[in-house]
Parts: sequence; C-alpha cells; structure tokens
Amino acid sequence: MDLLKTPWIPVRAHGGSGTFRLLTYQELLCEDEDWQISLPRDDLELACLQLLICMTQIMFLPPEDDVLLDRIDIPLTPDEFTEGISPCLEWFDLDHPTQPFMQTRGVVAKDVTPIQKLLIGLPEGTNHAFFNAPGEVSVLSAPVAAIALFHQATNCPSFGGGFKGSLRGIAPITTLVDGRNLRKRIWCNVLTPEFIRTDFPDWQHDLSQDLPTWIEPIRSKETIHAHQIGLARGLFWQPAHVELVGSRESGPCDLLGIEAGPLYTGFRKEKFNFTLEGTWPHPHGVLQSSLKKGALEMKFASFTTEAPAWTRLTEMVLRINGPKGEGSRPATPVAQAKSMAVTALEKPQPLTLIIGGYRNNKASVTERRHEMLSLAAGWSEEDGSRLKDLVALGIKAKESLKDKLSFASKGHKKKCFQELDLLYRTSENESSTLGPKAKSLKLCPDRLRSCNGKRIARLISMRLLLTAAISSML
Repeated sequence: MDLLKTPWIPVRAHGGSGTFRLLTYQELLCEDEDWQISLPRDDLELACLQLLICMTQIMFLPPEDDVLLDRIDIPLTPDEFTEGISPCLEWFDLDHPTQPFMQTRGVVAKDVTPIQKLLIGLPEGTNHAFFNAPGEVSVLSAPVAAIALFHQATNCPSFGGGFKGSLRGIAPITTLVDGRNLRKRIWCNVLTPEFIRTDFPDWQHDLSQDLPTWIEPIRSKETIHAHQIGLARGLFWQPAHVELVGSRESGPCDLLGIEAGPLYTGFRKEKFNFTLEGTWPHPHGVLQSSLKKGALEMKFASFTTEAPAWTRLTEMVLRINGPKGEGSRPATPVAQAKSMAVTALEKPQPLTLIIGGYRNNKASVTERRHEMLSLAAGWSEEDGSRLKDLVALGIKAKESLKDKLSFASKGHKKKCFQELDLLYRTSENESSTLGPKAKSLKLCPDRLRSCNGKRIARLISMRLLLTAAISSML
C-alpha cells in the first residue's frame, strides 16, 4: 500500500455523519469536501491527523503566510499535488521491497509479536486488561497498520527494555489547532519557514538530504546530536527496528470491520542501540525547560496526574519565559495561529485546541486522554494575564470543591463527623470511612443515647444528602 496513491485515509463525509470510505491523499488535498477522520479509537484518529500533517508539511511547504491562508481556503490542483509528492515517491510504500514505510527490512526476532501490540493500551501475549483480551485484534489492514506504526514511533512508550522511545519522550502530549474540516485542519497545522526556524535556525528545505530513518537508517551504536536531525527526519523518526508480518489470507480488518487491502497478523522487532544527545524540538507539543543543578533541562509536557487538560491551558497557548531561561513554549502550530490571528487575518478568530496523550507508568499505559478546548475570539490580542488568572481561579475552585466533597464523603476523625460516620454504619461490621483504627467499631446504643434526637436526625440527613449530591455528579 502506497500512502501517496492508495485509498487509505478512513473518513466520513458531511462532517462525520456520512458513509464510511477510504480516501486517497490526493482526493483529500485536491477536493473541498467536509471530510472527518473516522476510526474506532480517538488516539488513532489523532495519529492519522498528525501523520497527514507531517506528510503535508514536508511535501507542500507554504513559503509565507499568504500562501498558507490560500491553501487553507483553496484545494490544491492535481498538478500542484503531483509536483509536491515527486521528491518522496519512494518514501511511503508500506510493502516496499527494501525501504518500507516506518520499517526495517530483515529484522531478526525469535518470535513474531501479535499485531495487537501496535494498538497502545491493549494487552498481548501474557498481559491482560479488564475489558480487553489478548488476541482480540488478530489482523490489521494496511491503512490501520500504517497509522499505528507512525503512532507507536511518535507518541507512545517504547516496546520496553532495550528499545528506544520517541523523540518527545515516553508519553508526550500532542497539541494541534482545529479546523472546520479535515483538509483545513491539516493546513492549520502546517508551518511556514518563519516558524520552522524559531526551533531550527539553520534549517533549509532540502528533501534530497533530509531523509527519514527507513531511507537512511540510523547506524548501530551511533551518537546523534539533536541539532543534526532535520525536520522531515524528525517528524518521521522511527527509533525501533520493526517489520510487519503479512497474512496469507484476505478478509476484513478487525478494527475497521471491512476489507481494506493487505492484512498483517504481527510484526518482528529487535533491540537496536544508539545514543541521542539533546532534545529535538518537535513542533507538535509543549516544550518545557527547567533548571536542574544549574543547567537547563528540556522535556516535553506529558500527563503525569489525573488533572484535566485545561489546568495546563496557559502553557499550551502562551510562551512562558523565566529569568534564567526556564519556562515553556507552546506547540509551534499554536504559536503560528496566534501570530497569524494578529497580523494576517481580517478579524479575530476563536481557537480550538486538539489535545491528546497518555498517562503512563513506565512502559504501561494507565490512562488515555483526548480532549478539545476552545478559546473565544480575541484570545490572541492579550498578553495572557487574564488567561493565567482564569486558569488559576479554576484550579483553586477545583481544589476547594474537591476538598469539601472529600471531607463530606469520607468524614472526619474529630467532632461531629466521627459521630456521623459511626451512626451511618450498620451493626454488621460495615467498613468505616475513618480508617483501619475504626473498623472494629459498631453502631453503639450508648453513643445513640449520648446524642439527642434532633442531632441524630441532622447528622444522618446531612450524610445522606451529601452522598446523594456526590453520586449525582459522578
């Protein structure tokens, strides 16, 4: 399957409500239809979008803002499309005999890894999850396999010990700018040279030299400095040696539910060692800098707690500069959108962010997070002080509400809430919310006699009302 020619993009027309079909890359960029990506998993939908953005970035680079605005509004002509893909005709073939997309030919492995391992968060082998079982996905079609390969290399934890992870770390947050339909959404995240050079000062657009890793492989035990990695090579960075294993049979894809070309039952992977020095400034995420032992340390933002994405809205939208170089910069498409909203657009525009990522424990994924956040028109005209105040106020309100509800739900070891907890329990050794020391206590007639009737009624009513209120919010 060739991503430049074969129908592989899973979409629905009419804003996502139409019939499902597979679209070619040319149809997507050369027609002004209201297509929306349609996959059963939100993380793969975001990965598909990111893959399309990266392809468009390197093959159809807009030289300036006016050209980018035209491309957002007007589809490419077939001649423009043919000219744009011409330097990369051998890059995107999933079954190329010598340089398959995101793979290495001739991988040596003792066992074939089940294809389900490419779908992050699903169990494979001897691992188990509550809602999913090993072997639930036994075959993937070429379109899904291509998206999953890109996603694994770009956004996911590595395959485990001995395998390198993505250029952005273990489980980075991806932040992109939304658009009215899929074609416009892609162009809203394609960067002009001005914004590419904010992170790559010496960058030159030369696809004869800036080659992906499956065209010009990483050498074993090579030491690579981040500034040596070009834009195209970094956007399509593949740190692992993997090779898909095809099926001899035809049939429907376990994820799409339809026949969609060649099927793959697994892949071979082998450990491959190299050293990366520094942090490559990937444009699709928030890059943070902090002082550690007097030196600046760079890393990409990731979900480390259960806090919702809006609590990090400030760093996702604004550049934060500290006195000693610490701070953060937003994803480059967001910074470009802010600049264009001020200088190139006739009237202020709202901003909708597409946010996705995982919360992980080492190589295991514990949570999948995909959200959309909207800012009203005028967001780009401020210095950010009001946004910072609003986020701070929201965090304070969230923490206050959480503390109060937790106090009401769990009770208190002192004063009347201890009595409330004891009165609420039955005499059948029901677990107390007061902790291990209170587990042996039972509802006591003496304690009941020590409280007057009004107080008993008030305590029980308070507990029941609070429990009902909390349950209604969950």
